Amino acid sequence: MREVAVPEAGGYTLTQARVHRAHLPGTVLEWDGDGFALADIAVADGKIASVAAASAAPPASAAVPLDGRVVFPGFVDCHTHLDKGHIWPRKPNPDGSFGGALDAVAEDAAANWSASDVRARMEFALASAHAHGTVAIRTHLDSQPGQEAISWPVFESVR
Repeated sequence: MREVAVPEAGGYTLTQARVHRAHLPGTVLEWDGDGFALADIAVADGKIASVAAASAAPPASAAVPLDGRVVFPGFVDCHTHLDKGHIWPRKPNPDGSFGGALDAVAEDAAANWSASDVRARMEFALASAHAHGTVAIRTHLDSQPGQEAISWPVFESVR
């Protein structure tokens, strides 16, 4: 896959972007049988300024040619546990049960959850989510005695 460079400052237009009608209700474009259309997406001040049918004319702002690549809105993860994630390699839950998960987390927390461990796992989770298009995350944090003194300060600094 070819990487697409997006200007860091100023306005730009994503040209020949493939968009789905589910994300643009009421927008008049030439939708194909799968519900996609080619569009030009103008971006100003980090926000979508307009979406219009793809044009052969050069845009007024810097062009970022997408050549038919699909564009989706950013993902929102509305339920995660940043302090519990990424422990499977050292403490798996082979039966996949809720009870197994609780046991695995409790055992791993007792053995490994220092501020540096929690920070490393949170930072990895956030970097991975961002790299794959996640724009917002809602998390839970363990707050039982002892753990709250580790997880909450780390969360405060990484958020």
